[in-house]
Amino acid sequence: MIDIDPGWLIHAGALLYIIAFVVRDELALRMLVVTGSLLYILYYYLFPTQPLWDAIISSVVMIGANFYVIGQVILERTTFRLSEVEKRLFQAFETLTPGQFRQLLKQAEWVDVTGEDGTVLTREGEPTPALYYVVDGEVAAQKEEQSFRLPPGNFVGEIAYVLGVATTATTVAPQGARYVRWDAEALRRLSDRRPALGNALNALLTRDLAIKLKTSYQPRNAMPADRRTEILLGQV
Repeated sequence: MIDIDPGWLIHAGALLYIIAFVVRDELALRMLVVTGSLLYILYYYLFPTQPLWDAIISSVVMIGANFYVIGQVILERTTFRLSEVEKRLFQAFETLTPGQFRQLLKQAEWVDVTGEDGTVLTREGEPTPALYYVVDGEVAAQKEEQSFRLPPGNFVGEIAYVLGVATTATTVAPQGARYVRWDAEALRRLSDRRPALGNALNALLTRDLAIKLKTSYQPRNAMPADRRTEILLGQV
């Protein structure tokens, strides 16, 4: 056998385990446990008269479980494997972690408006079953007698979603626009299951509302609806 004191492997592995128990960062904790387990495996294989295969196999299983969690932590903290358009959308969801954003993406429906007449998203005074985020294109909106446009980078239907009330404006996404749609009830269930995600989403929507109130989209942003928008709004 190797002519060195094997005790340093046991002591070093135990020390790494002890450090892992006191660190708060989960990724660091898992890496320390993996490294400590590797030191134990070296001891079990090199120093006994016969390798301790049962102990080695148990340690390998523990390492595999920790590597699985490490992969989940990395996905939670990074934008790895997000497409470019998804990364672009994530930049607008600043209150969410990459992992929380991935949970939202699982329920998201990407829609490209192809019809010449556009797509009606919400109708003033009526409940909406969805929450929308406009990625590309200006959405035509009408509230009471006032018509205006919402530029890309805005939520639609967020007041109804947050407060559980009817929508405050009729909105139409024009041909060529792209938006993301979430079923409101499914999103609420997800928020209930994952309170941290729900709080982060509500903070994002509240900030969006605050920005809209600040800019107000009033006389400076108001503009008459074009003929097509008037026809659309008259049909809803």
